[in-house]
Amino acid sequence: MPKGENLAGTNLTWALCVATLNRIDMLEHCVACALSQTWPPTEIVIVDASENWQDNRDRIAVLTSDAVSLRYLPAPLRSSTVQRNIGIEACTADICMLIDDDSLMHPDCAEIIMRAYTADKEGEILGIAGVPGPSPLSIKDVARKESFANSSPAKSMHATKFMRFLWRELFLMGRAVNFVPYAGPVGSYVPGWAAERGLDLVPAVQLPGCRMTIRRSAGLREPFEPAFRSYSPGEDFDISYRLSRIGAICVASAARIYHHEVAASRIRREQELVLSICNVAYLIRRHSPNIARDRRRWSVLMIRRLLAELLKDGLSQRWQLPQLRAAWKAASLGRDILTFPDNDRLADHYVAIQERILAAG
Repeated sequence: MPKGENLAGTNLTWALCVATLNRIDMLEHCVACALSQTWPPTEIVIVDASENWQDNRDRIAVLTSDAVSLRYLPAPLRSSTVQRNIGIEACTADICMLIDDDSLMHPDCAEIIMRAYTADKEGEILGIAGVPGPSPLSIKDVARKESFANSSPAKSMHATKFMRFLWRELFLMGRAVNFVPYAGPVGSYVPGWAAERGLDLVPAVQLPGCRMTIRRSAGLREPFEPAFRSYSPGEDFDISYRLSRIGAICVASAARIYHHEVAASRIRREQELVLSICNVAYLIRRHSPNIARDRRRWSVLMIRRLLAELLKDGLSQRWQLPQLRAAWKAASLGRDILTFPDNDRLADHYVAIQERILAAG
C-alpha cells in the first residue's frame, strides 16, 4: 500500500499467516488463540511443509467455522521464507499476522495492533510487532529448545547494565549486532501523530518473526528472501530492515504474544549458526551498493563472531568447541558467497550451499 493512502474509517481485516513444519500440537494452540481474539481474523492461511500436511489440515479445520476462511496449503519446499511469501500471496486481508506456529496471542493482542493500523490514516506504518508475554494457555507437554540464551551462564549476564552490554557486544546475542546494514542505518521511528491518536507505540529495530505483523501490500512489495532454505536465521531482521527503509516499523507495547520456542523440527544449533552467518553474507552480496565496504564490515564482524562463539563454548563447557568450529566453517563459506562473480546465478549458488549445510546433518 503506497504511503499516503487514506485509511481513515475503513474496516481493516487481518489474516493469520503461518509457516509450519511438524508442529501440529502447537499449531492447534496457535490457531485457537487467534480465533479467540476480541478482533477476530477473517482468514487463516497455513503453509505446511510437513509430509502429513493433509492430516494436519483436517485437525485445524475442526477448530474453524464458516465465519473464518481457512486456506491450508502444502509447501513446495522447506523454507520458512518461501512459505511466508506463499501465505502473504494467498490471503486477501489487509494485515498479515505472520507469527510463528508456536506463538500464542493474548485475547486482546490483535485488537491492539489493528487499532494502530486503523488509526494510521497515512498508511505510514508498514509493520507492527507484539511484545513477549506469559503463555495464555497451559502448555506442559511440548518440549522447548535448548540454547545458550536459556543457560545458567547466560541468565546471570542480565543482572546489570554492563553485563547486558557484554551480552550484546561481546557475545553478539541479538540480530542487530550480527547484521551488516548495507543500505543505511538500522532502526525505525514512531510517526509523530501516533501519541495524538492514543497509540502506545515504540520504535523498532526488528519485527521478530514470532511476533511479526505487516501490511499485506508491504509484504508483496518487499517479500521475504526467497533464496533462503529451511529455518532461515535472520529472515525477520532482513525484512524488518528493508521495510524500515520505505516506511515505519513499530512495537505495540501492550500487544502480548507468547513464544514457546518448540524443540521439534529445528535444525541443529551448529547448522543454525552457519546459516545465520552465511545469510548475512548473501544479503550483502545481493543488495549492497558498496560491496568492498561491506565485505570489510563483514570481516570485522566475523572476527568478533569467532571470539563470541569461543566464549560461548567455554562457558557451556563444550570442549569440542562446536560453535567455534561452525563459525570457522561459515567464515570460509561466507567469503565464497561475497566473492561470487555472477549475480544472475547467485541465488542458485547459495541454495546449493545451503543444501550441503543441511544435508551434513
